[in-house]
Amino acid sequence: MLEIKNLNKVYPNGYHALHDISFSVPKGEFLVVIGLSGSGKSTMLRCINRLHDPTGGEILFHGVDTTKLKGASLRKIRSEIGMVFQHFNLIPRRSVMANVLSGNLSRTGIFKSILGIYSAEDKALAMKYIGIVGLSGKERNRADNLSGGQQQRVAIARALMQNPKILLADEPVASLDPATSHSVMQYLKKVNEELGVTVICNLHFLSLVRQYAHRVVALKGGKLIYDGKPLEISEEWFKTIYGEDAVEVTIN
Repeated sequence: MLEIKNLNKVYPNGYHALHDISFSVPKGEFLVVIGLSGSGKSTMLRCINRLHDPTGGEILFHGVDTTKLKGASLRKIRSEIGMVFQHFNLIPRRSVMANVLSGNLSRTGIFKSILGIYSAEDKALAMKYIGIVGLSGKERNRADNLSGGQQQRVAIARALMQNPKILLADEPVASLDPATSHSVMQYLKKVNEELGVTVICNLHFLSLVRQYAHRVVALKGGKLIYDGKPLEISEEWFKTIYGEDAVEVTIN
């Protein structure tokens, strides 16, 4: 489904964030990306959905190199790549339903979205996704009245409104407590298994990685240094990825 070939990203200040990254992602995989802060994880996700423009290399999505796309062609590809951020990015004063429906912006249009004009089909779909993330009955609640974990689940439902083929999750549990982290990860797993959506997720905690990932890639200094099974990350690999002085923190 996704193939990344020799991906590079150099920022205008000369900082080389990604160095010749190459790997592929088959349909239906739950891939987790690990590495220290600043290793290039977030930059890589933002290159995949073209929030950032790569400096070099190819990103093949269903065989189409997205780095060459512009205008309507790029918007179409982006509509198939959902994104969940660390800080939720919800509209605080709007309801759960309104926030989820806003994920359909590419098809609804800005004018109708501002006025809250949605079809019965869109509303039914929003209800479905709200149910999938375990928030049935909270459709009218304001987003800022929800817990952090609930807000992140609203963000997942909003991303699903795009009907994405791939869901990118950039540190989706970094702002949450341990118990809530598992809750959010379980719903991402549900999206992956029940809806067949391919998931690429940046994480810090290896305990979560071992429980939820099908496969892991690790970045260090913008370079890919590991590609394999989560249970094959030994103590030696942990030190290689995170440094000799690193100590693993476990989320139970």
